Amino acid sequence: MTVITPSILYDYIRCPHKVWRDAHGPQDEFVGEDNPFLQLLWERGIQHETDIISNFGFEYVDCSQGTERERIDKTNTALSDRAEYIYQGVLAHGDLFGIPDLLYWDGAEYLPIDIKSGSAEEGSDEAGSGGKPKKHYAVQLSLYCEILRRRGLHSSLRAIVIDTSGEQTEYDLASSQGPRTPETWFEFYERTRAEAVALIKNEIQNDPALNSSCKDCGWYGSCKEWAKETDDLTQLFYVGRSVRDTLRKDLEQASVKTICDLNVEELLAQKKQDKAFLKGVGAGSLEKIVTRAKLMTLKCEPIMHSPFAFPDVDTELFFDIESDPTQDLIYLHGFWIRDENGERFEHFTAKEATDTAELQAWSNALAFIRSHDLDRTAIYYYSPYEKTSYRRLRKKFPDVISEEDLDAIFAHRNTIDLYSVVTKHTDWPLGSYGIKAIAQHLKFNWRDETPSGVLSIQWFNEFLKTGDEGLLKRVLEYNEDDCKATYVVKDYLKGRMEKL
Repeated sequence: MTVITPSILYDYIRCPHKVWRDAHGPQDEFVGEDNPFLQLLWERGIQHETDIISNFGFEYVDCSQGTERERIDKTNTALSDRAEYIYQGVLAHGDLFGIPDLLYWDGAEYLPIDIKSGSAEEGSDEAGSGGKPKKHYAVQLSLYCEILRRRGLHSSLRAIVIDTSGEQTEYDLASSQGPRTPETWFEFYERTRAEAVALIKNEIQNDPALNSSCKDCGWYGSCKEWAKETDDLTQLFYVGRSVRDTLRKDLEQASVKTICDLNVEELLAQKKQDKAFLKGVGAGSLEKIVTRAKLMTLKCEPIMHSPFAFPDVDTELFFDIESDPTQDLIYLHGFWIRDENGERFEHFTAKEATDTAELQAWSNALAFIRSHDLDRTAIYYYSPYEKTSYRRLRKKFPDVISEEDLDAIFAHRNTIDLYSVVTKHTDWPLGSYGIKAIAQHLKFNWRDETPSGVLSIQWFNEFLKTGDEGLLKRVLEYNEDDCKATYVVKDYLKGRMEKL
């Protein structure tokens, strides 16, 4: 019997192929090394759960200790007794197994509650009002609901998430996923579970698809090698599993090399006649896929499709932040400055994982930015993360700057997201358009042999524990190099575009 657990459902949401590969892949190619960041996430999650439970304020039956069999028996007894709260109860029923953080008897049914060290909903980290349920939370909670429903202890398909702030958010799993997706969250769970079972039983198979989350997986090297050997389309920037599979199905064969020979006009004419042909792949996407395939195959120079007017200013600030999502902490604001006095690095760093230290670092960084005349200063950053992070900080510390004044900084014509310039105006012979891939292609090297935002988080946390200034220096050098990489990319783009 194939038993489905929350971790299997989580893996499926992140990568459907991992579920198959865990069961049937070449096990000698799996790299089981510990990931320091994932370990940190796990530790933070445990600590957050401990903090919530220690301040819970209600009596509960604790089922967290003992053998699995002992915990199951204790949970079943608590369920039979209608205990109001059950902590770490073990739900095992046939082909389903799960351990919700809490179970709450509301007088009519048991509601599963999960304690998460992140936000409860997608989009709720940004300015504005909330978002929608996270898929991996929804399927895990649905599994708990199904076990309870099979045992006659649940009917409403309601569940609760306690987020990183301690706030409770109710998930209505019987509701649709949105206006364009009538399928309910519970129906989505049922489909996910059925496909996971079929993959584990090898009744269906699927192929790897490279994406940004792959590097956290022990199968990364194996899947990357497979993609290289098969010339898989997901090696191309912004070609994911869905588009790859559509091209495979409708074109019968689709590798990076064969895509180079496609006649886009003929394909668009066929799409016009047959609405089901290459459904979901528009004209613009087709043109980009062919262009990127040619660039990668021929190892060409990057293409500048159209010019971008870089401002002529007295001062340039190349801006990059470092944050630790496991603590909801932005701990470093770095700037590489180019002005009439030359070039230099400036940073504003929180040396404690406290709101006070985070607030002070952000206030100082904002004061530094606002000390410049934006009409004569250009601020460059790479990707929307800096903008969304500053919005999140304003939400957390609303007295520092008004929403209007913060928006005015990022809306200014001289505040430029270089990632947007890269994706809208250029194409590269690369599978990633991230700052590291682009800058390294331009021969820029980080001082650290393994530059990584994840490692920066690890170094910073070790600094907090030990006070070792050498670790902090490593963090600062990494951030400084990120800022320098940003100006390398900007200078290259400007130089190439001036020739258009």
